[in-house]
Amino acid sequence: MHFLSTSTAIGVLYLLMQTISAKPSAFLSRRNLTKTIHITINTPIPTNVSCTSVLAILHSPVKMILLNPLLESYSLVPNVTPITYTITDKLFTFLSTTYTASFTNRADGMDTVSHAEGGLLLDGHWTVAHDMLMEEEVVTGDVLDLPFVRGEIESSHRELHTALIAEAGGGEA
Repeated sequence: MHFLSTSTAIGVLYLLMQTISAKPSAFLSRRNLTKTIHITINTPIPTNVSCTSVLAILHSPVKMILLNPLLESYSLVPNVTPITYTITDKLFTFLSTTYTASFTNRADGMDTVSHAEGGLLLDGHWTVAHDMLMEEEVVTGDVLDLPFVRGEIESSHRELHTALIAEAGGGEA
């Protein structure tokens, strides 16, 4: 049985990582390492908060961005339809991620499409109905990134739901 030396194994891993980071979309499409996951977050709207005020916040992209608990910075992308922002989120003290997010209002909520680093695509649908704030996210990306992405979305968006409802009720989160 033949084994690679430690230095050879490290070299192979280094080349693999360089290939992934240099051309992630080409690497992923050749290896078919993409996957789509669905995330659902539903939050009851208390009786003292009107669904109309929740919708008003959903229809304000800047308010939605400012309620994001991970927000580090944002800026409007000029002359683009639908309205689009470049957003940077702080994930850890030493790690940030930048993405674009487009916002489209609907009568019962809003839709978002976000394109993040590494080919990550988030297609979000926010709806207010039956005294509930409902969010459906369809996330497509690298299978190795998706567990981390799922955890970050579930955690931060639950916080966002809480802050949104508090804001709609005239209080603070």
